[in-house]
Amino acid sequence: MTDGTVYSGSHWQRYATNDIDEAHAYIRRAFLDIKVQSSGEGRDGAGLRTVTTALADVGVTRLHYSARTQAQTAPDGDLNVTHLMGGRFTISKEKNEYRLQPGDVMLILPDESEDLAYDNVDTFVARLPRALLEEVAHAQTGISGADLRFDSSRPISTALGRHWTNTISHLARSVLPDPALMANPLVAGPTRHLLAATALAVFPNTAHNMTLRPAGGVTPQALRRAVSYIDDHVDQPITVDQIAAAGVGARALQLAFRRHHDTTPMRYLRQVRLQRAHRDLQAADPTAGTTVTTIAGRWGFTHPGRFSTDYRATYGCSPSHTLRT
Repeated sequence: MTDGTVYSGSHWQRYATNDIDEAHAYIRRAFLDIKVQSSGEGRDGAGLRTVTTALADVGVTRLHYSARTQAQTAPDGDLNVTHLMGGRFTISKEKNEYRLQPGDVMLILPDESEDLAYDNVDTFVARLPRALLEEVAHAQTGISGADLRFDSSRPISTALGRHWTNTISHLARSVLPDPALMANPLVAGPTRHLLAATALAVFPNTAHNMTLRPAGGVTPQALRRAVSYIDDHVDQPITVDQIAAAGVGARALQLAFRRHHDTTPMRYLRQVRLQRAHRDLQAADPTAGTTVTTIAGRWGFTHPGRFSTDYRATYGCSPSHTLRT
């Protein structure tokens, strides 16, 4: 994420100020309300510099702030997950203190107040809306939105912390540089859900304590309706809950797909999209400027290497070979 080309393009908005009060006002607008207890210039003055964009309702921001600041958060329910890339940052609640080192990740608790202390920080922040987290948690475990709470700002483990940074790095390399991909609902929808699912896996929360929904029974008619729904909406961003709208339950549908199709609903959706990409490659005219990347992106495939591997495994040749023949 240090590559400046990631942050180029008109879809990135830049902001800069050397005024401490304006900097704090920006933080309140962009992230969450804070009550500043003390603030003073750091080694590089009091400069705030940001570059930010949005993937639908998910905000992503690269932020550098020089001023030494102590503040208290006033949570609003949304989730701010921070990857510290430089500087000093401490977050604490009562006697629990988390001193971050560059490379560490943390979240600011969305439902409880915490104390912050930071100085000359360089961070990458993802802001996830509460509604998205509740939707994904409900699909995974059946937990209600009112019962979803995060318990700690620390990742569950160092390995899971790295999992968050790896996910963000993939987002920065493969999606954020291209506004056309960001605007494609087949890319934006799954990417938003991936970020929410990763946050739910990385940080302690009440969904981890929920038992999965009982499998129950899924009738052949309900399974056919689910398959039909996927086929009819393959060009739209859809979720497991939407596929299971017939009332069978997301968990039961997962098990039914494994039992009868040897896959999951979302993998079946990916397979259908791969078929559509194959059809478009066959019909395309490469002399007109059509590329494999364009067609893959149209159907939600943002990782060229993975698309090529999946395509070759299914069709026995590379996507570029299909396009040329």
